[in-house]
Parts: sequence; structure tokens; C-alpha cells
Amino acid sequence: MFVDWTSRNDERTEAIGTLGGASVTLAGPLGAAYLHEDWTEFGLAYFTPPLPASDMIEMVGLFEGSALEVSFGSPVKDPVFHLGSLASELEFLDLPAGTRVDRLSGDDHFEVDGNKVRGAFADPVPNPDGSLGPSDSNGSVRLRGREPVSSIRFTLKPTYTAGSPDGVHLQIGGTVEQPMFVDWTSRNDERTEAIGTLDRRTSVTLTGPLGAAYLHEDWTEFGLAYFTPPLPASDMIEMVGLFEGSALEVSFRPPVKDPVFHLGSLASELEFLDLPAGTRVDRLSGDDHFEVDGNKVKGEYAAPVPNPDGSLGPSDSNGSVRLRGREPVSSIRFTLKPTYTAGSPDGVHLQIAGTPLPHTSPTETATA
Repeated sequence: MFVDWTSRNDERTEAIGTLGGASVTLAGPLGAAYLHEDWTEFGLAYFTPPLPASDMIEMVGLFEGSALEVSFGSPVKDPVFHLGSLASELEFLDLPAGTRVDRLSGDDHFEVDGNKVRGAFADPVPNPDGSLGPSDSNGSVRLRGREPVSSIRFTLKPTYTAGSPDGVHLQIGGTVEQPMFVDWTSRNDERTEAIGTLDRRTSVTLTGPLGAAYLHEDWTEFGLAYFTPPLPASDMIEMVGLFEGSALEVSFRPPVKDPVFHLGSLASELEFLDLPAGTRVDRLSGDDHFEVDGNKVKGEYAAPVPNPDGSLGPSDSNGSVRLRGREPVSSIRFTLKPTYTAGSPDGVHLQIAGTPLPHTSPTETATA
């Protein structure tokens, strides 16, 4: 599966796309953007697998060196980089322990040395029909590792010394690891606790002021494009944001990696408390008023918008965030307080996902 690139900003510093329904962001000095599957050179035999019609984002290798980073909304296993017209050295930085950069295919001057990929300058070769073929070096590499990756940092620096900066054609593929979402099974009559499971062995408990509970995959609004990944049929627990502020906590037994929060009808400020050092709150998707600022997620009050069929669409703000950190988490504390000052307390629709840790039996961990 390869990225569907959807935009590149006017400053040419960021491109955004999706992979398996999850967001992908490429940051760094960029050039041309082909966003309508109108790039054909990745269909050549230099690339594995060949893509006769694909999107493409051009990266720019500056002579002083360019720093770039690709971030995945959902972790990706063994990502593949198609690199066209490469007359630079691309160096992958801070790869997870045990990750290998494997050369899948390429021309005679497309080389891999450890965590570095090198290409050489070459003029385009004329095709039999008189058109020009690809220039410089071309090929594909795979980052093969034990664990899925959420971001990849790398540098790009030309291997020649004069002329214009190097424009390198990029497409990225991989296997998206979709997080598991909670199967909520109960909410008590006092509306202070909800219980569910991930993968049938990870228990999840949500405590705090709660409202409605949809426990039979009968909630459809998480299927809208505001959420990553979208869930056309899901459970939902409603949290209640009180004007004096609500304190809530979700607990996982055993811990999970990189939990995702789908937040619907959010007209409150949600503040995560006491997150582990190095944890980031990443905005995966959302409407124009769904904002992330450090450890705070903010939404605004808005009346429901009528759908073409006369039914009412979602109200307030809607979107998804991921808590991305180095270590698994066993509990997350947060507060919820409305961003408006009058009316009823705020009912916020919640669904939670996470990546369970691999199950290890006692016999597997025993030492000889």
C-alpha cells in the first residue's frame, strides 16, 4: 500500500497524505507535487514494486544538507521508499535497534551502505521514441525492523558539487498497523465507570462523569472523515465536561502503546496530565476548530449542520489524537472543561484505541 498524497503547502515545506486511512506527513524542503496518480516513472523496472500510475512528492537536497521527516498517523511496518532521480546521499537517522536498510532494486549506481542510500548524477537517457528517460539514479529500499515505526528522520545531500540543488522523486509504501479499538461492555448505573476490552485480554476502565453508552457497535459518527482511522460502526462512551472541570482516567491492564482518542462533539478543553517524559499529543485529523496545543485538545461549540437528507450532522468539534511515546502506558489522567460559559455541561463522544503489547507466556520469559 502506497501513500495517497493529497496536498503540499505553498511554502513547499510540508506534504500531507494518507496510508490505509491514516495520515502521513512529510516535512522538509520540497519541490513539485503530483497528487492525481499522474506520475509514471515509478512504473519502471528500477522500482519494487513498480507503480505505473502513482502520486509523487519531490524532495530537495540542498548543498548544505536537507533535514526531512516523515510521520505516520498509524505505525507502519517495513516502509518502502521509491527514490527517483537520486543524485544525493540519503542518510536515515536514529533508526530503531535492529532495523536494516535493504536494497530492493535499482540501477547500477543506486547503492546502499548501512543506513545510507547513494545515487550518482547522470543525464537522462533517450528512449527509442525520442523522449527522455529518467535521470540520475533510481531504485527502492525497505526499512526492515522488528517493530512498526511512527516517524523516520533522514538527511539528503547532493553527491555533486555544482549546479542546482538535487530534486529527488519520492513515494512511500508499507503495511499499516491499525490500532485496536475498545469493545466497551458496560457502564454502571451511577455513570461513573465504563469497562471494556482490547484484544480480549487487555482490560480497559474509564472513570469520571459519564453520559450515554453505545455498547453494540451502533455508533456511526466515528465513520466520518474527521476521525483517523474512521470507524463506520463502533462503540461509544459519552464523557461529561462539567463547568467546574471534570477529572477522568482511563486505565489499561496490561499497558498499551500509542493510544488513540476519537473525540466527537467536543466543545471543551481536554488536558492530559502527568504524561510520561517525551510523550507527544499528535493531531491525526479533525475539523477546522479541532486544535492541539501541547498536552491540550480544544474544541468549539457549534450547532449541528443539516445533512442533504434532512438529518442532523455532528455538532461542535470532532477529531482524533494520538499519544505518541517511547514507553507503553497503563493509565492516562485528563480533565475536561467546557469552552463555553452557559447551558448544559458538555457531552463528549469518546472511543479509544491502542496497540497491545505482544503476549508473553511464563515459559517464554523463563531463564535457563
